[in-house]
Amino acid sequence: MSRHIFALLVASLVLLAPRQASAFSLLGARASWMTDEVGLSPKYGALVGGPMNLGEAYRFNMPVLTYAYDASFLRFFGASGVAAIESAMKVLNDIPAADSMSTTLEEFPTVTLRHNATASALSIIDLKTTALAFMVEQLGVAAPENFIWSIRAHYTDANQVDHFSVFNPNFDPVTLQQSSSINGFQFTYQIFQTGTAEWKAVNFPVDPLAPAFTTVANFDQSFGFAGRGASLAFGFGSYFPALTREDIAAFRYMLGTTNYAVESLLPDVIASTGGAIGVSGGTSVGSGGIGGGSTGGFSGGFGEPWSPVFSVFAGGTGSANPPWSTVTVSTNVATNAVVVTAATTGLPRVVNALRPGVGKYKFVQIGYDSILGASTTPYLVTWLDRYVTNRTTRVQAVARQVTLPDVLFSAGDLGVVDHVPILSRVTADGYIDNSALNRVGGIQDTELVGPGLIDTGKVIAFSKLGRYFINTEETGEADGFLFNGWGSFDGSTNAPVIYPTGTSLKEIEKLVLGGR
Repeated sequence: MSRHIFALLVASLVLLAPRQASAFSLLGARASWMTDEVGLSPKYGALVGGPMNLGEAYRFNMPVLTYAYDASFLRFFGASGVAAIESAMKVLNDIPAADSMSTTLEEFPTVTLRHNATASALSIIDLKTTALAFMVEQLGVAAPENFIWSIRAHYTDANQVDHFSVFNPNFDPVTLQQSSSINGFQFTYQIFQTGTAEWKAVNFPVDPLAPAFTTVANFDQSFGFAGRGASLAFGFGSYFPALTREDIAAFRYMLGTTNYAVESLLPDVIASTGGAIGVSGGTSVGSGGIGGGSTGGFSGGFGEPWSPVFSVFAGGTGSANPPWSTVTVSTNVATNAVVVTAATTGLPRVVNALRPGVGKYKFVQIGYDSILGASTTPYLVTWLDRYVTNRTTRVQAVARQVTLPDVLFSAGDLGVVDHVPILSRVTADGYIDNSALNRVGGIQDTELVGPGLIDTGKVIAFSKLGRYFINTEETGEADGFLFNGWGSFDGSTNAPVIYPTGTSLKEIEKLVLGGR
């Protein structure tokens, strides 16, 4: 008996022990009121959406996502650039299954931001970290430092006095209560006028010595990419080797198998006859590639932490699955679920249904032909879709024939903002709003914009302008501010890699140190 009392006492002390305050933010389809006036348009907030409330999360409801590189990326960044992106994708692939994480997420660090002095002195921004930040954003995770306090509405009275309502779309991962802390640091806000009839609630830590940002989700917004954030100079030399607790918390909330939402399937998902579950077809595409009967592919199996939802395997043709086909739609009145039947197989699939999170994403690299604008050989992705009907969890085998990667990494001249070259660009809003499916009785919320699905076909593009100078008035090279662009670096003593891959580090050092 005393042993049980002792165990209960220890458990109570753990629950009562002080915990570092934290919170996460969600990103989804931007509501009609998220405009320049309240600082929530693409001009001042995330390019791909706005802050969501609990229950309005946007996510993928398929566990396998594909990505590829086009020719422009490969020519400019080369093998080193591919290695940098692969490193970022590994960080995402290494995220544990949502249900395997601890309640407090204490196993994840609150601060992972690092700094490379050489890269900072040479005005270089880390390619891997930027790609990782954009991927996190594309997966429905918002930057809490940007949205922790946000303006909901602005009003100017008859005496020309401005009034604001400010809300707090940031949530503690344990209690799911609203929070104004990020990775243990308390935040507050100050409203600033940013333009004619444009306002922004600017968030900053209460402690002036605390870091202004700690999350990977905020990296691309903190450093002024596309001319929308703070000074670009703060990004030089900074890098994230891993996600922080807040980034992980958002994934746990969205992908948890107890987080249910009424969702549709993406339009290109069809019924499968079963057979092997995973990815098949195509050819191996190097590091991280998938099989088609050759080596170098992923191997998985039911021992993986995200199984038995799916496993990814090398080899196979997917011939046991139905071919791509037209579909017909019918409604099952008894369950109120929309059923789609593949015309060539007669197999039904449940489209609209109550679904849990998929637990974990797996990212798989596929081949891509920039001239054809598609994969040279289609890939078949199959998995087991779980849904609830009549209070019973059911499973159906479904498939997608992938001819375009879900995420494509590219490079190009992306234009300028106020004469400053744009360093990176991401696909704008790509969402499927399922809010109508989730309105059941009660007050019809006209402002509801979620929950929903994140659509495929994302493009993450990086500037291939290379190094450039910023000059003022009639000045020359000696007076210009040098920006060296993209690089790859870490905490080792290895010299940074500078892109394009033929760029000489010695030449860059000579320019920076005055030997122009």
